[in-house]
Amino acid sequence: MRRELARVRWWRRLLHARRDLAVAFLAQPAQASSTGLHLSWEALAAGAPTPAELGAAAWPDASAFSVSTIEEIDALDARVEAYEARLAATLDNVTAQMVRALTQAHRTPSVTKEG
Repeated sequence: MRRELARVRWWRRLLHARRDLAVAFLAQPAQASSTGLHLSWEALAAGAPTPAELGAAAWPDASAFSVSTIEEIDALDARVEAYEARLAATLDNVTAQMVRALTQAHRTPSVTKEG
């Protein structure tokens, strides 16, 4: 169960990252020219990757992103979150039962020795 819980949490992190990428793509400002920037800013940015280069690296299939992408990711994450909650609760329950069983097993021999 612990392995499955770790796997579910890994998928949730991936879904959240994918959602962040979709939001970033949809919210990115239009390509702005560097005109009007202060000279020191232009010098600082020299050689830095452009937003277009970064965008191509982060989301090569940008045409796939839309508002519905975010809604689909949110719906999928809600299902995975519900499964994670059930799995975590079951793991806690099983762990508590094991601790009770081990405690009972440990107490039984001491009662026998004293009795």
